[in-house]
Amino acid sequence: MRKKMTIIFMGIIILILSISFLSLYIVFHTLYIHEEVNALEHTIDLISIAPNDEKEFSQFLQESNIRLTIIDEQGNVIQDSYMKETENHLHRKEIELALKKGSGSQTRYSLTAKMNYLYFAKYFPEKHQIIRLAMPLSGLNESVARSIPLFFAVFILSLLIAYVCILRFSKVLLEPIHQISLKICNKGKQPIVLDRYEYPELQEIASAIEDMDEKIHEQIDDLENEKQMKQLFFSNASHELKTPLTSIQGYAELLKEGNLSEEIKNDCLGRILIESQRMTRLIQDILMISRLESNEHNGQAEMIYMDECVRSIIKRFVPLAKEKHVTIEKKLAPMRVYAYKPYMEELVSNLVHNAIIYNKENGKVEIVLSFKEEKMNLIVKDTGIGISEIDQEKVFQRFYRAEANTKKGTGLGLSIVKHITLFYNGSVDIQSRLNEGTKISVHLPIMYN
Repeated sequence: MRKKMTIIFMGIIILILSISFLSLYIVFHTLYIHEEVNALEHTIDLISIAPNDEKEFSQFLQESNIRLTIIDEQGNVIQDSYMKETENHLHRKEIELALKKGSGSQTRYSLTAKMNYLYFAKYFPEKHQIIRLAMPLSGLNESVARSIPLFFAVFILSLLIAYVCILRFSKVLLEPIHQISLKICNKGKQPIVLDRYEYPELQEIASAIEDMDEKIHEQIDDLENEKQMKQLFFSNASHELKTPLTSIQGYAELLKEGNLSEEIKNDCLGRILIESQRMTRLIQDILMISRLESNEHNGQAEMIYMDECVRSIIKRFVPLAKEKHVTIEKKLAPMRVYAYKPYMEELVSNLVHNAIIYNKENGKVEIVLSFKEEKMNLIVKDTGIGISEIDQEKVFQRFYRAEANTKKGTGLGLSIVKHITLFYNGSVDIQSRLNEGTKISVHLPIMYN
């Protein structure tokens, strides 16, 4: 990369120097021509006002290697100091300019003298004549030839200075990048910590790499945690499935033997029903979390009277609440929402179910349904065992169960609540203290106007 950068920069420097020297030559050439034109015009003015000194001027012109031509208004040559001209000069550019503007000049190759000449012509109406002077540009070529060694020396010196600067610049620029690359390649499992750089651009790159590495480590940690939670879930799920299956198998074998009283048969059948319901609940939770994670559902959204939906869910859990000696208090504001009804029922059901089974004897559950700024707000508060601060950060994760509650549930209830909330671009908050209770608030922008 350093070699390529050096070649590119050297190419740019050579191009810039070449353009600079070419521009300098053009400026020098333009100034030289301008000065010579002024000198020729001054000479013509002297010739026009001193006609009696023609021999003296002829000698001056000859010594100065200047050609004098006098032309009439029709372009015919009246006099030429070099040779007798017979060609009409009316269409020569300097003659056309002189007749049109009073004076004119042109630089061109003379076929007569076989060299480049600077021609300047001036029109004198009172004499009906045009006086033209021509001088060779050999002086300009000689000046350029004398300057070439100096230009070449300056060019080479400029290239050397540029080459040294480019090498220094490329080292200063690329060495930190090389060091960054080495640290990335040899970082191992430790976070990347880069040096501080004086150049803001390099520091920006270094900071971006550190931030990216930190995010990658966080994602790896999340993946590891998720892997562990999945393993724990499958272990718990298999245990949860194995327990009712074992019970169902045992009761089925007992019923198969026969010679059982009607009371024992009914008890076995009742327990088989209870265990099958546990299995059904577990499988339904797994399917629900799967659908939510894939962001799809089987039905369409509809207008729902949310207060009636919550009231219906509460009635469903009244027997469980009585069994746990838990009182349920509700304050439900009438409202309509637009959502997929099974999701709303699942959300409320999980919150109310958790508030009852994790409550204390003679505890209380408060359910408040309200709306504000086109958002539905559902608050479920209990006086149960509470959740530690450490567990509060994880209870919404899939398959997670607080250590104190590992014998209850599958660890999917609050995860389902979280996923439903995210599905509708809402938010869910938890406030809890151990042995005092838990308050969960759900806010969903699903109000139906």
